[in-house]
Amino acid sequence: MRIVIGSFLVAAFGTLAAAAPSVDFKTQIAPILSAKCNDCHTAKKKESDKKPKGGLALDTPAGITSGGVLEAGDAENSELFLRLILPKTDDDIMPPTDDGGPLSKGEIAIIRQWIDGGAGFSSGSGKGLEKIPADLTAATVSAMRAGEPNPDGVSHLQKIGATVSQLSLVDPQYLVIEWISTYHQTGDKEIAEILHLAPNVVEVDLARTKLTDDGLKAIGKLGRLTHLNLNRTAITDDGLAHLADLRSLRWLNLYGTAVTDASLVILAKHKKLEALYIWDTKITPEGADKLRKSLPDTKIVRETDAKAGRFDNLEKTRKFDF
Repeated sequence: MRIVIGSFLVAAFGTLAAAAPSVDFKTQIAPILSAKCNDCHTAKKKESDKKPKGGLALDTPAGITSGGVLEAGDAENSELFLRLILPKTDDDIMPPTDDGGPLSKGEIAIIRQWIDGGAGFSSGSGKGLEKIPADLTAATVSAMRAGEPNPDGVSHLQKIGATVSQLSLVDPQYLVIEWISTYHQTGDKEIAEILHLAPNVVEVDLARTKLTDDGLKAIGKLGRLTHLNLNRTAITDDGLAHLADLRSLRWLNLYGTAVTDASLVILAKHKKLEALYIWDTKITPEGADKLRKSLPDTKIVRETDAKAGRFDNLEKTRKFDF
């Protein structure tokens, strides 16, 4: 439950968000959390059964972003910040007064500046951004360990316009990549940068981007990909062939693309598909019938009217159901 803070308290710290140099999480924020918060809010330790207080771990980027306490770019709507500026007598102040709290004005100011600046976890140096292996394949990515997402990789994608979010609180290591407001200026070059986070990426939304067939070469290497939205992009049958090795793909949206019946052989390989959207493509009614025979467990949608029932009878409604 979000705490309602009196406007006078927010106003009291209003000047702290003034324009200033970007804040480095590793050298400026992490030390504060380590000294003042992590005794209670740390991931389960091997030597004990102690779990983080309130289920919130503040010792890793994944723990922070999956805890529901951070609204990047908006400190005044971030529980992480609001708890810091409560009165000393408030039972919900963090850290508690008997456990090292409250933080100093300087510490609160830097945390607010960090959140308002986008709450990035990268060092900003780019040194942690490794070169994408030239021999990367869907198979090698599937075999990789999906550990904590590289914070430098996340920050890199955010800087080129992508929205990077965690799939769920239960699986914070898995990522959803979208280009929401910058789709009109996003092309193959930017999209290929997803491979910096290849082991972690499970959902990608490229709707209306400037993606071409060549750009799908990179997408075809995301071995853990389950959801892919390609609607209203310039891809063709040639590009779709690059997705042949995505064995985990469950949802695919091809609305408004130039894909034809020539892609039926590729689409038929995706036996795990739960839903396939092909309306306003060049796939014929006969081709759709063939797909239904090849993929009997897949909901294939090729119309936009109510009879298509594209929102009906889906056991798990997801964001790509449109």
